[in-house]
Amino acid sequence: MPKLQRWYKGFSYRGSPKKLLEQIANQVQEHNLNQVIPLLRIEKGVKPRNRKPFYFFIAIESTQPDEIPTEVSKSHLLELNYFKKPVKNPTNFNKTSLNYEEIKSMVGIAHDVHDYTHNIPYQPEPVTYDNPFDFIASSNSERSLSDDGKDFSHQYERLLYWLSALGAGSWESFKIACQSLELAEPRRILRRLKLLAHLESSADGSRWTMSPTALVKTKSQEFVLCGQRSLKLVQRLEQLAKVTSINQRRCPPCIYLKLASKNVSYLIEHTEFSISDAGKASSKLANILPDIETWQQNLRNLQGIEPSLYEWQYFDDHHFVDCVSPNKTGLYQFDRREANNNMSRTVFYDQPNNRWLQGDWYGLRFLALYHNQDISCIVHYNKTTENLAIPLDQRWPEIYERALVLASGQLPTYQRTEQSWWLVYERITPKLATQLTDKLGVRLHNND
Repeated sequence: MPKLQRWYKGFSYRGSPKKLLEQIANQVQEHNLNQVIPLLRIEKGVKPRNRKPFYFFIAIESTQPDEIPTEVSKSHLLELNYFKKPVKNPTNFNKTSLNYEEIKSMVGIAHDVHDYTHNIPYQPEPVTYDNPFDFIASSNSERSLSDDGKDFSHQYERLLYWLSALGAGSWESFKIACQSLELAEPRRILRRLKLLAHLESSADGSRWTMSPTALVKTKSQEFVLCGQRSLKLVQRLEQLAKVTSINQRRCPPCIYLKLASKNVSYLIEHTEFSISDAGKASSKLANILPDIETWQQNLRNLQGIEPSLYEWQYFDDHHFVDCVSPNKTGLYQFDRREANNNMSRTVFYDQPNNRWLQGDWYGLRFLALYHNQDISCIVHYNKTTENLAIPLDQRWPEIYERALVLASGQLPTYQRTEQSWWLVYERITPKLATQLTDKLGVRLHNND
């Protein structure tokens, strides 16, 4: 059997040396490469929170220098972003291999050697959330993290009128409408309009369709207007009921109708517009929603994924990190190798069933948190005020969040506490709070 030689392959990288070490170590262990890649050396003097490029070197054992072992090639380890910038041998530019003497002065003494054969212990950061109802009282407490403070509610109302007149259209037409009204982030706008039950979109997101005009009951003798809307419709309703318009940030005004002695049937019968009585839509929706496991099973499966053709990143509950290929259940982003564009796609990988699931981004992220044994999804509920608070980084799947939004007809407010941000939903009954948290496997904390 040929004698193995140890040589080094160097790379330049900008980022966290600790994260680089952890990610490469995990991949080496997962693919059982510790026999051919026994250790890694990092340039001496690199700070833990380094922001400048630095060098690192992986030790490779093969029959001759510059020969990459077959198992390393098959693992796609060297295709991670950490290895994008290899360094050449300074004495021979035709070679990339280096020996220890050539890098000795750069990597320093032995304690800079990081042995992959020792497991790197993983200790998840404890997730601690304070009381969301003890929020910081300030002018910013109800603003989105990305809100610039301007009130564009009238612009969103114009958008809703235009969409209502058109009835349906393509995603491109929706984007053009937003751009013409100087409304940024059309995908977020689309999601908010769906939460408010104003419109629906196709499963692949290529088409949108306005929802029929409906009155959704929020409390006794009070309704909120959903679906298609026009100025003439609002003016006619003002003649038949007490109408209140409440501006919302980043979406059209919320139109409430307060009925006195007459019921909603009388109002519908005495208008020339087609309006339906949706009743308590939040409760109806909550009743028919499946549990989270069934919802996952019903997600669209993306066919024809060949992992080796793409570069992958895995969501570690906080952000995406490089990985060779999906090997466990979780949320992933992927790009085609050597593609000219930087368009990433996001999927949830159901490893036991080898399915690549598509859905709304927050829904897929929630699935990743749900399947993580180290994360506990929680909500806080105040029975006195009927307010329900969800951590901003644990936002629910769109269809479940819609049940919360339709309880009041308004989007959640953003509340900031000392430790975190929360989404606060109003007019949530105890039954609705219990019903939805049970279906999602979320821990409910009652704050009376």
